[in-house]
Amino acid sequence: MHSVSLTLPFSQDAPREARRVVDGLPLDGHGEAHFNLRLLVTELVANAVRHAERGIADVITLVINIYSRKVRVEVGDPGTGFARPSRDDGVPMGTGGRGLFLVDALADRWDVRHEAGASRTVVWFEFDL
Repeated sequence: MHSVSLTLPFSQDAPREARRVVDGLPLDGHGEAHFNLRLLVTELVANAVRHAERGIADVITLVINIYSRKVRVEVGDPGTGFARPSRDDGVPMGTGGRGLFLVDALADRWDVRHEAGASRTVVWFEFDL
């Protein structure tokens, strides 16, 4: 197993830093999964920067675990979070709001977890390799 865990500040540079980490992951032979991983990590970190309820000391957490047959990612941020959108909601028609739609379309599994005691929301997803 290969594991990466980092904290990112709430800044416009956070998605770029997350992509840099993903680009360095050992996913040789899994080009499509690597591309999709890069896209979804960028989307979720950008969503955290844009939407999280945060204080001055809060950070975004990114955890990536690569196993022999799957990759699991967790992106956490402070706040009460949101309810998982339904597929019945349809594709967003505006200029934004497609991040979770992309996660739903590309990941093999995903969900939203609320950590009430810590007032954190974690979006996780997995790709099979």
